[in-house]
Amino acid sequence: MNEPETDTTSDHGRSLINQDFIEAARDYRMLLDKGYPVDASLKLVGDRWRLSHLSRMMLYRGILSTEASTQNAAKLVSLPPEGASMAIDGYNILFTLTNYLHGHPMFIATDGLLRDVGGAHGRIADHRGFERMAKLLLQELARLRLGSITIFLDAPVSSSGNQAGYLRSQAAGLGLGIEVRLENAADHFLATWQGDILCTADSAIVSRTGAHVFDLARHVLEQAFKPRFLVLSELC
Repeated sequence: MNEPETDTTSDHGRSLINQDFIEAARDYRMLLDKGYPVDASLKLVGDRWRLSHLSRMMLYRGILSTEASTQNAAKLVSLPPEGASMAIDGYNILFTLTNYLHGHPMFIATDGLLRDVGGAHGRIADHRGFERMAKLLLQELARLRLGSITIFLDAPVSSSGNQAGYLRSQAAGLGLGIEVRLENAADHFLATWQGDILCTADSAIVSRTGAHVFDLARHVLEQAFKPRFLVLSELC
């Protein structure tokens, strides 16, 4: 097994953190805890502290209410047990991995899950980067010795059929038995998954699932690159 590469280049969003952002994060969390709507709270706080688009996205994706953060975090497992059945939110995980390659700001949200500021917008522009990270993903899955693995892909995403085929062929080359499913409404299948482990950082899905949640994207990146991510709960 190769030693992980050390990440010495990306600041993972640290350049966005200043006193204004910290104050904005605290204000935003306070409004959420009082039950104010997300969109209105984000606009109010973002305008007050004159935050950039990226800073606003970090708030939106990284700061959850105290209650939501606690509920989501309670579902997390550090590693799935050997022989567990696992469902994977394919594009959620692969977009995160590919965004890491592109240097998008990344952080540990207040519910303990790795997220980024986005940027894929429902399509894969960097096919080589996608394939590289897909290989890393499958290699890590092979090491976890799971009982069954189902990867759900959103069928409407451009080239999803080709990407499903690539995942199947690469998995077969590793001797890894996986099922790749193309679904028009993958979120529904993920949220109602009846197996042991669910892999996604989508807060809406995490809040609905009754399964344990494994932060697969974070695991893959930490094994491969040893990054040091911002922990946004430390700011609140």
